[in-house]
Amino acid sequence: MALTKSKKKKVNKELVCFILFAITIPILNWVVFYIYPNINSILMAFKNAEGAWSVENFQRLWVEFNLPTSELRLALKNTLITFAIQLVMFIPQVLVSYFIYKKVPFAGLYRILFFLPGLLVGVCVAMVFKQMVGVASPIADMVQNVMNLDYPPELLADSRFANTVVLAHMVWFAFPGDLIIWGGTFARIPDDLLESARVDGITWWGEFTKIVVPLVWPTVALKMVLTVCGILGASGQVFLLTNGQYGTMTLNAWLYITLLNNSGSEYTYEHHRPYVWESIKEVMY
Repeated sequence: MALTKSKKKKVNKELVCFILFAITIPILNWVVFYIYPNINSILMAFKNAEGAWSVENFQRLWVEFNLPTSELRLALKNTLITFAIQLVMFIPQVLVSYFIYKKVPFAGLYRILFFLPGLLVGVCVAMVFKQMVGVASPIADMVQNVMNLDYPPELLADSRFANTVVLAHMVWFAFPGDLIIWGGTFARIPDDLLESARVDGITWWGEFTKIVVPLVWPTVALKMVLTVCGILGASGQVFLLTNGQYGTMTLNAWLYITLLNNSGSEYTYEHHRPYVWESIKEVMY
């Protein structure tokens, strides 16, 4: 009996050691690469370029946001428009996946064509799209004829068209959506249930709204929550298509480009775009 208790204690000790070892690395990774950077970022917001505690960064942000030519305000506006498009395109994403799941004619071809851009690197997709809307493209010729221009416009390098073209790119590539996720979700719906509904004379819209959506509602709710949570990160491929120029800047691109263009090793607000900072100081002081 004593030997059995000893073995149990040994097994329990080994189990506890295994559990501690298994969770230690993920916890350390979470602390070092998530908790510490975020806490440090919050603290940096309350420090000036000299490292002293100050609310100067928030003062500058408020003043810069209210300038007539504020790039930050433009970035926020474009981000909200991009987010609104993401919300609107959520329904077509689900419908496209539903029709492919229902095996409409050429469903396999549609699946390949819609999902193909997702297999390619974003840079490659952006390069192809640039060629599609370039000066020598039929799209540029069509815009030239509609606008009665004397020259084919460079759509991604003209502030009159750039933002619209970037948003059109986002709408186009939003149609496939999460094709694999929705396809797998719809595949779990029992075929007998759908066949019974069809025998009763249900339409495709009734099947979609009264059977399919309620059955996959947990996935729908999760995707909606994730979409709403990403409101400030909605940017599409602004950086790859226009580098944030010509009125296409979004908050995500603004943060990245501001940091990318930073000269030196200082990451404080004051060291980003010093020419803007000098004009802001005149307003603040």
